[in-house]
Amino acid sequence: MTKKLIVEDSFWNIFPDAEIGVVCVDSILPTDDISQENQQKAIKLLHEANEVANKWLPSDTISQNPVVAVWRQAYQKFKTKKGARCSVENLLKRVLNDKPVGHIVPSVDVSNAISLKYALPIGAENIDAIQGDLRLKVTDGGDEFKPVGETEDDPTLQGEVAYIDDAGAVCR
Repeated sequence: MTKKLIVEDSFWNIFPDAEIGVVCVDSILPTDDISQENQQKAIKLLHEANEVANKWLPSDTISQNPVVAVWRQAYQKFKTKKGARCSVENLLKRVLNDKPVGHIVPSVDVSNAISLKYALPIGAENIDAIQGDLRLKVTDGGDEFKPVGETEDDPTLQGEVAYIDDAGAVCR
């Protein structure tokens, strides 16, 4: 079955000039199947990206950096949980505070490295786990969402922008 990414009008009404990129990568190996050499390459890539990320941080105040300010302005256009920040801001803040983004698993390391290098939020999802099509939309609220590492549901808010599949929120 072919899955689609559908960007709904509710999103375009808020962000008519947005540009969305999608990359699908097939046959990513589970961490246990990745050679030690290739795991080290991913760690090195992340280390280098932590260094390169400093170019996006001309100010010591995170909110005054242009790549962060633009995302904060975007987040003001829709409902969010108090204190919610764009993923790239969280990564750049670690770099700014001399707490570089560390190794997790190779697939996440590579995703974080790309995000740091280009100062863009990157979402990485397992396409096989997505139920039905993936929709980017302003939510009606109440979509099931379990944050990574959590056991309790944290449903979406009405007016929040999120990626939703047939089972609930995939990313918010």
